[in-house]
Amino acid sequence: MQVAKSLPIADRRELEQAFAKFSEASHKLEAKYEELLKETEILRSALREKEQEVRRAERLSMLGETAAALAHEVRNPLGAMRLFLSLLRREVGERGDAANYVNQIDKSISTLDNVVSNILQFSKTQNVAMGPLNLNALILEQVALFGGPAPQIEIVTELHAAPYIIGNEHGLRQMIYNLLLNSMQAMKNPGRITVSTKDDDDGIVVCFKDEGPGIPADKLSRIFDPFYTTKSEGTGLGLAVVKQIVIQHSGSVSAANNDGAVFEVRFPRSSSKTSSRK
Repeated sequence: MQVAKSLPIADRRELEQAFAKFSEASHKLEAKYEELLKETEILRSALREKEQEVRRAERLSMLGETAAALAHEVRNPLGAMRLFLSLLRREVGERGDAANYVNQIDKSISTLDNVVSNILQFSKTQNVAMGPLNLNALILEQVALFGGPAPQIEIVTELHAAPYIIGNEHGLRQMIYNLLLNSMQAMKNPGRITVSTKDDDDGIVVCFKDEGPGIPADKLSRIFDPFYTTKSEGTGLGLAVVKQIVIQHSGSVSAANNDGAVFEVRFPRSSSKTSSRK
């Protein structure tokens, strides 16, 4: 300091300015260093998440291949069971309890067959064949399947969208069935399920609304995850398959609560073609 005071005033000012600039640069470097540390930690966290996703995808792929092999083995005896059941139905006719037992067996076979279909659909990774189809007709066909199992639940259709789209018939049939089944399983009491379609500026919107208890808020973000379920029954693949099918059609699916659960599927305008309303 004594040396600095002994310097000429001009030199002293230059030295003070140099120290000030050095101090400013040091602060900037320190701030930049802290910023780089934060960015590094963010990148490390993102890398860890990606690594977890890759490992999870590998596990799911292996599980999917194994499940698909098992599903093929299960489907053959299921077909035989359904054939013999149809013969048994002819034998028992409408004979009270016997006919009821046959109906219960048929319902169980249908449940198992849907599980197999979900597993096989989930294991598919290749592109699916697309073609023109009537979405409204597929919805009405699947709604008709649920007329018997739970007559206390009414299914109402409000189909206002142009019916024809470009899609995969098998996949969309499975999507509709899974969403209807999900709503049906959520309804513990008599009520109504409403399936509606409408056109909007971006394409076609298909909505499935039930009057069940809804989806817990903390479960909404995971509802479409594979093998995740909030119910005591099922494999947790139904909604994951729905999402997979919708993505194959370049669409999107979301879940929300509104006096029950609401599932909204959106197909882009490119997936539909001009047609008369049905």
